[in-house]
Amino acid sequence: MALNYDYDETSETWPFFLLTLLLMVLIPLTLSQLFSGSGERQREHDSRQDSIEKKIMQISDAHTGSSIWKFRNTFDKKNSKIWKKRNLVIVVGWILIAMVVEAIKQNEAIYTAKAVLFDPYEILGISVSAADREIKSAYRKLSVKFHPDKLGHDLTQEVRSKMEELYVQITKAYEALTDENLKENYLKYGHPDGPQTTSHGIALPRFLVDGAASPLVVLCYIFLLGLIMPFFVSQWWSRTQSYTNKGIHTKTASHFVDRLINYKPSEVITVQLIIHWLSEAEEFKLTCPHLNSADFEKILLDHINRRDSSQIADVNIRYKLVAKCHSLLHGLLDIACGFRNTDIAIFTLETFKCVVQAVPHTPYRQIMQLPNVDKKKFLEGLTDDVRTLGKLFTYDDKKIGKILGIDNEDLLRETLTVAANIPQLQLIKAEFLVPGEKQVTPLSTPHISIKLLVYSARQKTISPEKFPEEMLAESDDFESQRDPFSIMEQEPLIPHSYCPFFPTKRRNGFCCLVGLQKDGKLIQTPVIVQKLSLANLDKDFDKRTIENLGADFVPEDWKIATIKLPLGQQAPAENGDVYFRVVIKSTDYFATDLDFSVCMHVTSAPVQVSPDVEEEEQTENEDSEEEDDDDDDDESDSDYSDIDTDTEVEENVDGKSTGT
Repeated sequence: MALNYDYDETSETWPFFLLTLLLMVLIPLTLSQLFSGSGERQREHDSRQDSIEKKIMQISDAHTGSSIWKFRNTFDKKNSKIWKKRNLVIVVGWILIAMVVEAIKQNEAIYTAKAVLFDPYEILGISVSAADREIKSAYRKLSVKFHPDKLGHDLTQEVRSKMEELYVQITKAYEALTDENLKENYLKYGHPDGPQTTSHGIALPRFLVDGAASPLVVLCYIFLLGLIMPFFVSQWWSRTQSYTNKGIHTKTASHFVDRLINYKPSEVITVQLIIHWLSEAEEFKLTCPHLNSADFEKILLDHINRRDSSQIADVNIRYKLVAKCHSLLHGLLDIACGFRNTDIAIFTLETFKCVVQAVPHTPYRQIMQLPNVDKKKFLEGLTDDVRTLGKLFTYDDKKIGKILGIDNEDLLRETLTVAANIPQLQLIKAEFLVPGEKQVTPLSTPHISIKLLVYSARQKTISPEKFPEEMLAESDDFESQRDPFSIMEQEPLIPHSYCPFFPTKRRNGFCCLVGLQKDGKLIQTPVIVQKLSLANLDKDFDKRTIENLGADFVPEDWKIATIKLPLGQQAPAENGDVYFRVVIKSTDYFATDLDFSVCMHVTSAPVQVSPDVEEEEQTENEDSEEEDDDDDDDESDSDYSDIDTDTEVEENVDGKSTGT
C-alpha cells in the first residue's frame, strides 16, 4: 500500500488541529475558574445580613485612613478575580477560538473537499438490502441515462466528462455487487479494485517546513520545549517545594514546628510571644531583606498599639507585613493543632484578633476595639471597671458615653452601632449525633451538633431551658441524613468586619477547636465557620423589653443557629462516656467566646428482632403454654379420681364394706 505525505496547502486540517488544542486547554481552565467562585456567587441573599454589613462598612470606611485606602485599592487590583493572569489567558484563548472558527467557516476548500469513499449502493441509488433484481433494474436505468452514446451533442466538454466519469462509477458499482471477485475486494478493502493509496496529511503548510521559514519553526520548537516548558515546570516545582498546603513558606513552618517541639509547659503563652515567633517568618525576610527579626517584631507591636513605626519602614511595608499575618497565623494554628497544643492555638487566635483590630491584649480589649473610644482612659485605669460589651449595655446611653469618653452624640451612635452588631454566642444545646441512628454506637462516625443563639450585646440572654424543643429539633429528611453538614451551607455569609486599621478587608468567622476533656489536648484541625445568620442582631428585643414581658418570654422568631463539627475519629469500640472540650472563638472580634464540654455517650444498638421471628417465638410460646395446660389438666384429673375413690372408700367404712 503506497503512503503519501501531503502538506495542508489549502488549510483544511491545521485549523481543526489548533481548535482541538485550544479547547483541550480552555475548557478545563474555564470550568475551574467558574466553579472556584461559586461559593461567593451562590450565597443566599439575606436582607438583614446585608443591612448589618452596610452599617458596619460605612462606619469602618469612615475611620479608615487614606494610606490604608490606597493600599487596599492596590491590593484589590492585584488580587482581583477579573484581572488575574488566568482570566486574561481564558479571554485571549476564547478570542483565538472565535477567530479559528471564523476561518473554518470562510474556507471553501474544507466544504468542497470530500473523502474518497466508494459506496456502490449510494451510486446506484438503492438500499443495502436491495435484491439482485433491484440492482439490475437500477443499473439499466442509470446506464441508459448516462451512457456516452446517449448523451446529447449540445453538452459542454466539462459536463460530458463528468457524466462519462459517473457512468464508469455506475458500471463499477454494479460489478462490485454482482461479480464475486470484485465484491470480495469491496467487502475486504472498501473498493472493488483492491487496496487504495492512503494519504497522510501534515497539519502544517509547506512553507513552514520546506520553505525559508523552516529554521524559524525549529527555533520555536527548541524555545518551547527547551526553555518555556522547563521554566514553568521549575517554577511550579519550586512553589510546591517552598510552600506548604496552607500557603506558608517551608522555612516558616519549620520554625513554628521547632518552637512547638522546644516549647516548655512552664512557659507562659502571651500575644507578645506569638508575635516574637512571627517575626522569624521567612515571608517577612523575602518581603524586606534589609530588615531583621527585631524590626519585624517592633513593626507588628507598633501596629497593635497604633504607634508610628515610620522610622523603621514606610507605611506600605508595614501594611504588607501586617497583611501577611493572616496566612502565617492560620498556618501556626494548624501546626499547633497538629501538636495538640490547646493554649498555643487559643493564643494564636487572640493574636490574630489583636492584629485585625489593632488592639493590645488587655482586659479592656472588648471595649477598645470600638470606634471613638478614649483608649488612654482604659490603659491608665481612669474609668469604671467595664470590660465586656454586655456590661457596657447595662448602662444608659449617657452613662456609656461618659465611660467611653465620648461627648458627641453622633460619634456615640456610631460606637453603639458597632458594639450592637458584634455577634455574641450563647450555647443552647450540644450533642453527638450519628445520621440515621438514635444513639452513638461503638465504632460509628458521629459529629457534634451545636445549637447556638447569635445575639447582640444589647439584648438580654435567655436561659437555654426556655427554648422549646421544636426550635432545637434536628431535620430528619433524606438530604439531612445523607449530608448532615448541608444545613451550614444554606446559611448566608457572615458580613465583613469592622477593622479600619487592617490593610485588607476582612470577613468575620468563628474558629472551632475540639479536644479531649481528660487531657485538655486537641484532637483535630480547626474548623472555620464563615456562614451563619446574624438576623437576631437586627431585632428590637432589648433588655428592658424582655424584662417587661416577663421571665418566661422567648421571642418565637429568633433564629437558632446550627454548627456541625465533623469528628476526626470513630467512636470508641466499648460502651461508655467520653467527654470532649469544644472552643468556639471569633476570628476578628473580641466577643463572648464559648468553651464548653460535651459528652459522647456510646451505647450498643438494641438487637432488632424481625416480625416473623417474633411471630414464630410467640407461636412456640403459645404451643408450650397449651402443652403445659394439658399436662396440668391430666394431673388434675388423675388427682381428682384418686381423691374421689378414697372418699367413696371412706364413706363405706362405716358400713364395713371393702370397696365398690
